[in-house]
Amino acid sequence: MSVAPRKSLETEDFFTFAGLFPSYWLAWRAARVPEESLMSDEKPKPKSNSRRNLLLIAVLLSLTYGGYRIYLQRKPYEWSGTVEARTISVGSRTGGRVKEIKVREGDSVAAGQALVILESGDLPAQLVQARAQLVLCQANLEKLQKGARPEELAAARARSLTAKAALEQAVAGTRPEEVGAAEARLAVQEVAVEKAELDAKRMNALASSGSAAQIDVDNANTELKGAIALRDALKHQRDELKNGSRRTEVLQAQAREMEQSASERLVAAGSRVEDLKGAQAQVDGAQGRVDQIQTQIDELTVTAPLPSRVEALDLRPGDIISPNATAAVLLEEKQLYVRIYVPETLLGHLKLGQTVQVLVDSFANQTFQGVVEHINEVGEYSPRNLQTADERADQVFATRVGLRTGFEQLRAGMAAFIQVPK
Repeated sequence: MSVAPRKSLETEDFFTFAGLFPSYWLAWRAARVPEESLMSDEKPKPKSNSRRNLLLIAVLLSLTYGGYRIYLQRKPYEWSGTVEARTISVGSRTGGRVKEIKVREGDSVAAGQALVILESGDLPAQLVQARAQLVLCQANLEKLQKGARPEELAAARARSLTAKAALEQAVAGTRPEEVGAAEARLAVQEVAVEKAELDAKRMNALASSGSAAQIDVDNANTELKGAIALRDALKHQRDELKNGSRRTEVLQAQAREMEQSASERLVAAGSRVEDLKGAQAQVDGAQGRVDQIQTQIDELTVTAPLPSRVEALDLRPGDIISPNATAAVLLEEKQLYVRIYVPETLLGHLKLGQTVQVLVDSFANQTFQGVVEHINEVGEYSPRNLQTADERADQVFATRVGLRTGFEQLRAGMAAFIQVPK
């Protein structure tokens, strides 16, 4: 924005005010016409009258200039600008097809009021799936946090005790009672073998004389062989009991006992910290997915963030809105301001928080109240070297004046004038 030199306005005001002087002169001349007409036949007066007239003209000029200076001293500083409003561009981060338009251009809306509703599509189904996955992850996490059930702990304890008893039995070896019982069974079998030998010899003798059938001889021999085999087995069993458990069996029992003891401790200790962290991460991820879809569903309704008025809304049901595209433009309520550009030489007449008068052409007989809200720290349109007063007047500072009244009458784009008393 360009700014006229500082003295141009004063010069214009001077000529405007000085333009009254010809009127004064004509009035004076009109008053002198009758007198001059009467004196036309008279003799010319001395030149002193001409000097008096010149003196009168000089006095009139002095009065005119003095009045002009008084007028300048009392006239307030004035800067022109434009009424502006803070706008809000609202839209949807999800996008989609317009389902319903809830407001029209020019309507006043409250904070959170729905403006446009979009179709949901398959987002509700995605939300159901995400919530189901979240429930599954939460159940897995709770299972790991609670650890084993009492029944599982009891079963692990029982397996550990069984393995431990088996190890003790393998290390301790055979009891004397078991060896005695084995020798007794072997003695009984020795008797059975002797009887079977006698029966076999008797049958063979009878068969030689023809008094016994061959089948009876065969049965006797078979019983003898069976008795001998059973005696040998009982003898090996007795020897095994006497020798005790083998070293490999003891090692196997020790391994089983260690395995079951470790399993019992593992069940009692519960889940590992790493497993709990992994399960918690799965829950967090599932929760994040639910929140993401819920946010997308919430974005299907375009709402007003603040109390405002709908300035632009060019949508119809069925229109497609891209994600992050502007759906409507809102004007904030009671957020009108005027931006002016103050020359450097007059910047000292303004300060933050100062109350000023605002005028607009549409309401010529009414003034509105404004407050200086901001003055730029850096000047604009300044030449490189500011040597003279006129050059310093060319440097301006953008200033924002917030309006405090006239919200019902004023509109963005109106020309406005800011007045500051001298």
